[in-house]
Amino acid sequence: MDASPSPGPPPPKALRIESDGLSLAGRLFLPAGPPVGALLVCHGAGSRKENHRLMGEQAAAAGLAALTFDFRGHGGSEGVMGPDGWRDAVAAGRRLLSASGAPWLAARGASMGGCFLLLAAHAHPGLFRSLVLLCPADGASLLAGLDRYERAPDASPPDPGGRAYGGRFDGLALRPFLERLDLVAAARGLPRVLLAHARDDDDVPIAHSERLAAVLAPPTEFIRLDAGGHHGPGRSPRVARATVDWVLRHGG
Repeated sequence: MDASPSPGPPPPKALRIESDGLSLAGRLFLPAGPPVGALLVCHGAGSRKENHRLMGEQAAAAGLAALTFDFRGHGGSEGVMGPDGWRDAVAAGRRLLSASGAPWLAARGASMGGCFLLLAAHAHPGLFRSLVLLCPADGASLLAGLDRYERAPDASPPDPGGRAYGGRFDGLALRPFLERLDLVAAARGLPRVLLAHARDDDDVPIAHSERLAAVLAPPTEFIRLDAGGHHGPGRSPRVARATVDWVLRHGG
């Protein structure tokens, strides 16, 4: 008799996260068996959880519980994005641990999501076992993005891959926060960080990730993509595989 195939991960399910009195929308991906760990997936400014569904599926297939979620002011979450938006990553990470029962937590963030993960890890050094940062945005890059948004605040149509973008931002509060943001100071001495950045990124120059890499504590790795632009690392199968390998390697 042929053995029955092993069941795959169950379908993802909706999960609400409470952060500073706001209700955030999340999507929980669970593996077929008990999770070996958990991966929080943080999107960039103007993005949303649906744009990172594939990472959630890949994490679950590797035995990880994963949570994609919308930061405040994005997608199905309440509120507007302001200086305390990084606190959503803390709330979402804790919610993922409680909902999944996973023994440890890692996180991956793109652009603004990577920036906010550095702030969260600096404020709560015991929360994340490891980080994966894709083209993490600095204050100047986020300010430039805010300028573009305020000139054309309507959400843009989905791109050819079906990814939708748009958000709600408190520009008056964000500007002074971003002007004085020192992400290098937040990253100094932080261990177990994987960086990925494309050399042709026009939104967040790769030089910013080079500055971060110079102050991180080992172990650390840096994937430098020759091309792909700002969204290249997030859409790279190589970076996706490296993400899963990195968090599994440093989770135990």
